[in-house]
Amino acid sequence: MPPLSKFSDRYLDVPRLCCEVGVPLADQPGLGHNRWHPDIPPAIEIGPGEEVILESPAYDDYQIHDTSDMDELRNVELTRMHPLAGPVRVDGARPGDLLEVEILGVEPLSGIAFSNILPGTPGLLGELFPDGYRSTWHARGAIAESPDLPGIRIPAQPHPGTIGVAPSHELMQRWFEREQPLFESGRAFAPDARNALLGGLGPDQAAVAARTQPPRENGGNMDINKLGPGAKVYFPVFVEGALLSLGDHHLSAGDGECSFNAMEMDGVTWLRANVISDGIRRYAVKTPIVRPSPIEARFGADRYLGFTGFSFSEDEQTYQDASFAAREAMLRAVDYLTTLGYSGEQAYTILSVAPVQFHISCIVTLPNVSVTLYLPVDIFDRDVLPRR
Repeated sequence: MPPLSKFSDRYLDVPRLCCEVGVPLADQPGLGHNRWHPDIPPAIEIGPGEEVILESPAYDDYQIHDTSDMDELRNVELTRMHPLAGPVRVDGARPGDLLEVEILGVEPLSGIAFSNILPGTPGLLGELFPDGYRSTWHARGAIAESPDLPGIRIPAQPHPGTIGVAPSHELMQRWFEREQPLFESGRAFAPDARNALLGGLGPDQAAVAARTQPPRENGGNMDINKLGPGAKVYFPVFVEGALLSLGDHHLSAGDGECSFNAMEMDGVTWLRANVISDGIRRYAVKTPIVRPSPIEARFGADRYLGFTGFSFSEDEQTYQDASFAAREAMLRAVDYLTTLGYSGEQAYTILSVAPVQFHISCIVTLPNVSVTLYLPVDIFDRDVLPRR
């Protein structure tokens, strides 16, 4: 009988960067990097309109395991954060262009994800849970379940949390000058050569390479939970070939990724890249533009419970501070979930990984912004609505 297909495998012979499960990035030197720098050599090259498959470890670089205890969380080294697959050089992409990246598919690699509260990390309510919390999630096809949160089933919406292109030297210097006033207070991640992996670059580059934790003009750690299959991202190009990289895969994430962890997993992203010539000037682009995935976990309009937050607490008044209002909405949701028998840590975890929606309901009322957190009630196996 004739062969079913001219392709040798189910991935249609698309070029691929493969990640070995459980092996840190330092022991997979051809896979990627964990800092931004314009001189990192490409790991793979494709032409416009061509496809590539990128596999990466989870954001923790395989430091966390589902057989360990809290000591493991206390010892996570954040200088190893965000092992990224790439860079991918796209032939013909030049500074001033836009790189159009279409996400064709995203899936788990090992099938295990974590949504831990790491002690000392800057989550929205991190200071309330200083001891941390462990939770493991299992990918069940389109459903994620956790033995640490029984009775909850969350629709999987896999996506890369970090995806971006390389900065130019000038842009990287601008980042440093802009963020430097925040380094001493710990409100930004300063360049740090410890555990820096830059595709073979030396210590001089490691000392100045940009950390990947915040999103910037090049994209990066945007944590947009709508970057699943069918999504498109338009990146401004700053260097020849664009040099696209990605990682930090999530099995699911709520708006805000409030606890500093989504459902963090090692993962696989299949994408196609194209070049829009002179796109930065033509479309006045300064930061990435996103077209969301058409595949989204949606519930009926009445299948959410909304928690309101404003720019004040019982003892403090701010002025039109949307972040403060979002935190207050989160606190109200945590309070509510604890009345249903969840611990504060469990509630905080649920709100970070479930498909919750943060809406700015009103931003012009003085002095209080109104923010609403919408929690889908159908992720629970019981009725969680208030009853008479």
